[in-house]
Parts: sequence; structure tokens; C-alpha cells
Amino acid sequence: MNDIDLTPILMSKMKSYPRKRGRYNSSELYFINSGATTPEEWLNPSEKKQEEVMKMWNGIGVHNQLEDLLGRRFSERKKEVIYRGIVLVGKVDYEPLQLPNEIWEFKSSSRKMSEPKEWHKHQTKLYLTMFGKDIGRVFQPVKNKEGIYLKHLGMVERDDKWFEAEMEKLYQFHLEVEKLWEEKVKKE
Repeated sequence: MNDIDLTPILMSKMKSYPRKRGRYNSSELYFINSGATTPEEWLNPSEKKQEEVMKMWNGIGVHNQLEDLLGRRFSERKKEVIYRGIVLVGKVDYEPLQLPNEIWEFKSSSRKMSEPKEWHKHQTKLYLTMFGKDIGRVFQPVKNKEGIYLKHLGMVERDDKWFEAEMEKLYQFHLEVEKLWEEKVKKE
């Protein structure tokens, strides 16, 4: 029997979907608010490259394994926050039962990290206000000869004023997206 190439199936499952008007993902907010993603790029996302899809698939596998080890009941809870008519969607990785005032985010990478990236801290800090918690911790799952452990990369604290400012930046971005959306509709 010949090898079976699953890459086309995976690429299809992980393709970029059309954007939903007025709906934004927390994982993108750092790049939106820092100017790294323009309204045009957000409205018309490029197709994901195979390397990016493979990293995403790997990350999903690690998250699923962590759910199994830590307990599904307290993992990946979704929340939506409405601000001035727009929706921010977030999905926290883990809420430890033994630490009810904390959330944990897991960041998988092929390289060992010594600290969280800025966008990791940004996303975790968003979740603190969204989920009503005070402390957010970022961990990297690490496997070695001894086994598997969660490496603590850093911590952030809740700041509702910061969250409000981030949402206002998102709202201003949204106004630019709306202009482009209207132009797109007129052309069609």
C-alpha cells in the first residue's frame, strides 16, 4: 500500500474563513492594536501557509493532551464581550480549580522559551477582565527525558482600564473595517 498524504485534508480544515462583521478574536487583538494587521488584511485574510497550518495542528494536539491530563471540565471556556456594538471572542485555556482567581494559558513552541512573548501576555491580560480573574499565568508544555512539565514563563495582572483602552483601539479599527466593508459591498 502507498503512503496516504493527509496534507490536503488538513489544509482544507484549517483554511481561512470569511470574516464575520463586528466580530474579533482575542488572539488577533495584539496584532490589530499594534498596527501589525491592517483593516484590509483583517478583512481579506491570506491563505495560511503549510508551515503555519502544521504549527497550528501541533498546538491543537498539545492542547488536547493537556486537557486530558488536567481535566476537560476546566479547560477552554469561551466568552464573548460586547463593546460599543462589536464582539470580542476569547477562549481561555485553563481555569485551575485549586486557584479560582487564576487563568492559565498554554503556549506550545518547538523551542524552549524563557519568557512569554508580548502577544502571549496581551492575550492573557485580556482574558483576566473577560473572565473576571485577577492573575494570568503563561506556561509552555515541555517534554524531556524525565517526562512532561509546564514551564512557568510569566504572570500578568488584571487591569480593567487597560482593557477598556484596548477595546477602544479595537473599536477605532472596526470603524476603518466598516468603511472597507461598505466599499466592498458597493462594488459587488
